[in-house]
Amino acid sequence: MKRLSSFYQLLLEKKQRSEIPVFGFADVCSWETEKQYTVPLEFHPKSVYPNAKTAIVIGVPVILPILETTPSVFYNEHYHVLNAHLDSEALQLSFYLNEHESLAFPIPRDGYAGSAALKKDPTAAFSHKHAAYHAGLGTFGRNNTLLTPKYGPRIRFTTILTSATFEDLGVPGETAGQIQEMKKKQLCIECMACARFCPSEVVSKDKEKPYPVSRIDKRKCTAYSSMLGEKGISPCGVCIKVCPVGEDRKNFNRRSIHVYEEKTDDKKQKKEADEKLIQSWTHIRRYGTK
Repeated sequence: MKRLSSFYQLLLEKKQRSEIPVFGFADVCSWETEKQYTVPLEFHPKSVYPNAKTAIVIGVPVILPILETTPSVFYNEHYHVLNAHLDSEALQLSFYLNEHESLAFPIPRDGYAGSAALKKDPTAAFSHKHAAYHAGLGTFGRNNTLLTPKYGPRIRFTTILTSATFEDLGVPGETAGQIQEMKKKQLCIECMACARFCPSEVVSKDKEKPYPVSRIDKRKCTAYSSMLGEKGISPCGVCIKVCPVGEDRKNFNRRSIHVYEEKTDDKKQKKEADEKLIQSWTHIRRYGTK
C-alpha cells in the first residue's frame, strides 16, 4: 500500500474551501471496545467491509434558516442536495484512496429504498452517526441524533471505509486522545425541546429512559415522514430545528427556541416568537407541495 500522508492535508484544504466543513477518523476496532453506545456486530464496519481498518467520516451542515421552513419544499430540496454532495465527495475521495491502493469503500448517505422500506425495518445497513461518534465528532442526544459543538444535530454525515490506517492517512498522533475527550462530553442538555415540539410525538419525555431505541418511536417517525413524503415535503426535521445546541444558533441570532412558538397560548413565549419569521415560513410552505 502506498503511504497517503497527504490525505489528511487534502481534507484540511477541502475544509478551508467549505467543501467538507467537518471530517474525522475512527479506528474500526473502537466498535468492538465501545461500552456505552453499542450496535450489534452485523452493523460494525468489518461486517460491512471486511478489509476496513479506518472509517473516514465527512459531514456538511444543514443551513438553519432553510431548516426553519420545514415542512417545506425548500427543506426537502436542501436535504437531498446535501446528501448528493456528501455522496459525490465520498466518491471522489474514494477514487483518490484507491489510486493509492487503499481499498476504499464509500457507503451511500442513506442506504434504504425510501419510507416504504423503513416501515418494514427502520434501520440501514450502516450508521453514519455512530461512525461520527467513534470519530469524535459529537455525542448523542435524546432524539437519537448526533450533536456536534458547532452545528448541534443540524449536520449530515457519510462514511468511507478504507484498508488504510491512521498512520497511512497522515492522521495526527493526538487524534486518538481528542476522540476520547469528546466521548466523555455530554452535549445534550435534556431540555426536552425535541420531545415538546415533535409534531408526531415520537420522542420520549421520560428522562429515565435509557439510550437509544426506547427514547424514540422509529416506526411512528417513519409513518409521519411518509405522510410528508406524499406531499413532497419530507423529511420533517423539527427536532433538529429546535435543538438549542450548536454555535450556528448564535450565528443566525436564534438563541431562544421560543422563536418557533408558532402556536402558543403562553404570553411570554408568544412575545419571544418572531412574527415576521413565522410569516415568511408560512409563505414558503404554501408553495410547491403536491
